[in-house]
Amino acid sequence: MAQHAKAGRTRTLDAVDVVVDADAHVTESVDQLLEYVDERDEGLRRIIEDAAQPAHDIYSVAHPTPPFIHTDAFGDVYSDAPTGSLEAKRAEMEEFELDYSILSPTLNLSLATVNNDRAAVVLAKAYNEWVLDQFTEEGDDSILTPVVIPPQAPDKAAEIIDDNGNEDGVCAVSVPSTGLVPPPGHRWYDPIYEAAEDNGLPLLFHSGSGATADIFPVMRKWTEVYAEDHAMVHPFTAMWNLTSMLFQAVPARYPDLQFVFQEAGVGWIPYTKWRLDDHYLQPSDEVPGLDKLPSKYVDDQFTFTTQPPGYTGHHPEHLAKMIELVGPENLMYASDLPHPDFDPPEELFDRIRGHLDDEAVRGMMGETAVDVFGLS
Repeated sequence: MAQHAKAGRTRTLDAVDVVVDADAHVTESVDQLLEYVDERDEGLRRIIEDAAQPAHDIYSVAHPTPPFIHTDAFGDVYSDAPTGSLEAKRAEMEEFELDYSILSPTLNLSLATVNNDRAAVVLAKAYNEWVLDQFTEEGDDSILTPVVIPPQAPDKAAEIIDDNGNEDGVCAVSVPSTGLVPPPGHRWYDPIYEAAEDNGLPLLFHSGSGATADIFPVMRKWTEVYAEDHAMVHPFTAMWNLTSMLFQAVPARYPDLQFVFQEAGVGWIPYTKWRLDDHYLQPSDEVPGLDKLPSKYVDDQFTFTTQPPGYTGHHPEHLAKMIELVGPENLMYASDLPHPDFDPPEELFDRIRGHLDDEAVRGMMGETAVDVFGLS
């Protein structure tokens, strides 16, 4: 877990021109979203509103124990001040000297678990209206948001992308990627990929803990503490989704589309690339849609956020070596604010400077994200 410095610490990022947080969460509530539900969807609004516990009754989210029950161990506990307003997000950016923040949802990371497709569409539309209304301002691109889509309704999701793709403040498309059934390589999702590519928007895949029942049912049933769930769900989901997309040739079919995987760290990436290359080379007739190694598609079309980099406090050279294996040009700094395991920029910067060249450091801290998200 991140070892956070207290407020007032000395700034160490003078050598970096731009710092982009590629995964900065807002903390939306069902009550906030209900205010943005179209009156034509009043019936669905009542269903959502009348749920006794929306996280269980609408979203299929449950944790074995309360998330981050020992948050007092972190000193500055930002999770106790949910980022539900523009003012709070700007305060975070000022505190950590962030030039840009790419927003991520919190509750709606579990949107794929909503069993009622129509309700999922309504919630996605409401979230997008809420986040654009509450967090973006005309003429200011320092805070940008992806369009969140309901993956269980691909045609409607494509319409949402087309309707919002040119809105000020929109920089990407977010696919809530825990609980995706079928997995994301399936042609079921082609309307989403087509719409994202047509609108020139990268696709973000962000998993969420507590929403693993569909794809990891045994893990979900038998984890007894939140740490078990949280430690594994992000890299497991990322490996599953990346494998599905590559072996079903999604990047080959959409060569102009960029993909971003968030909040799974970096350690799993080299292993997964090597293993997929190995399987491609052995029975390669099973994946006829690829015309090069899976790892080459990863290098060309995939970017990954760094949080959490993993604990290498005593051996930062280990993290630097892992970054070299991934390719620093395929990595972007992310904080995961305001969650209690967040990483301030120094958490990454202090561990990689001196072990990687200046160009690689500048790219990871912000310049790569400027290119991926089209920042000015």
